Amino acid sequence: MVLKTELCRFSGAKIYPGRGIRFIRSDSQDAAAEAVKKRRRTNKKPYSRSIVGATLEVIQKKRAEKPEVRDAAREAALREIKERIKKTKDEKKAKKAEVMSKQKTSGKANVPKGAAPKGPKIGGGGGKR
Repeated sequence: MVLKTELCRFSGAKIYPGRGIRFIRSDSQDAAAEAVKKRRRTNKKPYSRSIVGATLEVIQKKRAEKPEVRDAAREAALREIKERIKKTKDEKKAKKAEVMSKQKTSGKANVPKGAAPKGPKIGGGGGKR
């Protein structure tokens, strides 16, 4: 099998079929290779802005404070939340105990919860369709 080669118009180098006509420099490099531009990547500059619920000054102040101070404030906030939850639980227990004591003293008859009140029956009763 014989390949028909052509000669480059510029340098005289062989060009094989399917490769097109290229202008090759005498040092055997493509002329297109030197025209490639370098891509520059844009650097993103960090910037600060306020978000919902916190202004820029508050955010910068928190960022600047020491970790020990931040941890102490966090512990205090958690302690306060736990105390608030405990207080509401105690209030609920007190209310429940009060309601239970009222029920015992009122002398209610022991009526099961699911019992319906006595009275005339309202509505038809089913029947055939």
